[in-house]
Amino acid sequence: MKWQYVWGMMILVAMAGAAGCTQEEAPAPDLRSPALPGQQIVAIGNVTGQGQQLGGVLTTGTIDTITVRTGLVPGAKAVSMENISVVYADAVRTETLAPVGGYRGLPGQGAWGILGIDSEAGPTNNRLEDHEEFVIQINPKASIMPGQMFTIVLRPLYGKPLTLRRMAPSAILAEKNIVGSV
Repeated sequence: MKWQYVWGMMILVAMAGAAGCTQEEAPAPDLRSPALPGQQIVAIGNVTGQGQQLGGVLTTGTIDTITVRTGLVPGAKAVSMENISVVYADAVRTETLAPVGGYRGLPGQGAWGILGIDSEAGPTNNRLEDHEEFVIQINPKASIMPGQMFTIVLRPLYGKPLTLRRMAPSAILAEKNIVGSV
């Protein structure tokens, strides 16, 4: 009886040791926002705002540009960013933003642009395809104040739009500010 206990413990120790040596890594977390039925594009990761300090005081800054990383919903068809419309709205105004020339580059006030593409598949184009992530920057005409709520809508030609409802942080930094979901 005593030997059976010892053998049983040795087998359990060996199994526990083998389980820890499988070289399998945990899957990377999916940072995509939940998609609605019929939606083709989703936000990936945090939505950030680039701040501007007023008078050197961090807590009175404003956000001038918003950066959103987008990707396709798994199984969705490619989306041409040349046919997308971008709308910014807050409690005071609603504006449809114009794309920058060629769709790529830093946007001026009242515009949006593609800053970069991660994992670009195939030749350079403005089509969001499977496994690609487009980094889009939005520059509304008016700056966003601390604690201000706003909405950004990315509407592709087909399918439901991606709607992001966000709130600026109460203290805006000159660097990246994570704008929280509402």
